[in-house]
Amino acid sequence: MEFYDYIEKLQSLISEGSRIPFSNKVIVDQEKILSLLDDMIKVLPDEIKKAKKILEERQRILVEAQKEGEMILKEAKEHIEKMVDQNEIVKIAREKSEEILASSKKAAREIRVGANKYADEVLAQLEKHLEKILTSVRDGREELNQRM
Repeated sequence: MEFYDYIEKLQSLISEGSRIPFSNKVIVDQEKILSLLDDMIKVLPDEIKKAKKILEERQRILVEAQKEGEMILKEAKEHIEKMVDQNEIVKIAREKSEEILASSKKAAREIRVGANKYADEVLAQLEKHLEKILTSVRDGREELNQRM
């Protein structure tokens, strides 16, 4: 059950409570409310874990992109070192290595930008979801306080 479902269940329990005549107060089953709140507390860390996994995935993608870029640079340098002895080949090798270097930097930048964008989108969705949950909790508390 998602956190939001627990909030709806809490609202139902409050709405279904017995009203005290001539007041805004409601009698609710304390055991049910406390049990539901305990369940909500258990689910909340799962939402936080999901956000942490997203951040870890983003970091893994960035590290992978960095390693790939470094590998491309290393290969380019090794290729250049093999060709250093020959003048014309050296000139061609330098041009080619600069192209490879520029290409690898561009690819690494694109991967990094894409990973950041993906992580930002996922975190934005999670933020919206958590904001909805927080709003529901606040509304439920406010309604509960008004009835007390």
